Amino acid sequence: MFLSLTLDAQERFYALIGCALLILGATFFMFRHLRRYRLISDTPTALIRSAPQGYVELIGHVCGPGEQGMLRAPLSGRECVWFRYRIERRQKSGKSSHWRQVRSGRSDQWFQMADDTGICLIDPVGAEVNVVQRRIWYGDQELPGHFSLSGSFSPGRRYRYLEELMLEHEPLYALGQFRSLGGGRDFPSLAQRQGEILREWKLNYPALLQRFAEGSETFTPEQWQAVTEAAAVQAQEEWQAQQNSPTLHLLSDPQQRGRPLLLSTQDEEKLMRYFRWRAAFCLGLIAFALGFGLELWLTPT
Repeated sequence: MFLSLTLDAQERFYALIGCALLILGATFFMFRHLRRYRLISDTPTALIRSAPQGYVELIGHVCGPGEQGMLRAPLSGRECVWFRYRIERRQKSGKSSHWRQVRSGRSDQWFQMADDTGICLIDPVGAEVNVVQRRIWYGDQELPGHFSLSGSFSPGRRYRYLEELMLEHEPLYALGQFRSLGGGRDFPSLAQRQGEILREWKLNYPALLQRFAEGSETFTPEQWQAVTEAAAVQAQEEWQAQQNSPTLHLLSDPQQRGRPLLLSTQDEEKLMRYFRWRAAFCLGLIAFALGFGLELWLTPT
């Protein structure tokens, strides 16, 4: 055998179980990364103004925050439109040590992206986000002061901080569910809206009589004709108001298996390379685990 291993039956059993779990996990993530690579490469880029309703790819830049204004990153205090952070504490166990997460979070406020044709709101809830602005530093307290951003690791520093940011004016790649609101798109037909108005008015029948047939307990055919014409006029006015309202574009999580919401401040080529290399790394882990497992299997106890 290639490796000189001295293992009893129980140790070999647990080692084989570990190899099997590693193969399963690496296989899952390899196909996950490959699917994202294929989604990016196969989905054509759309323009915001003319994008079809559905799953689309947009390329532009971050052009501003949502209605609540710019965010402040909780660790560094930098202005941003999106953040994700993690705080870990160094734990000692005998002669070894490890990092244990004590706090984490991410923002879910909407922000805006733009291309040469328009502006689209981005809802980052549920998104897989890959950003360029990523920083790790160390400190002595759970919540770092903004002055300690350059803290490097030393044995005396008990906390590690990770912060990822998306800044205004950064380039943005987005893949998700696109829909347009306003501009009359969601308005029912005039006949349907007229019927809805009539049903709403009938809920307060005395007021309807007072308005169109004052002093009567029922409507004459002429009076009811006036009611239906008034409902038609109101439906027309509402439709016109909807037509004059601005169109709002929104990109969000499709919430469909196999169709993630991807956001990245890297360009498309770098993002494809990112997923390709991750898939290749997983393939390497599978090959290693298979080889090591075969060696274990063939090694006599």
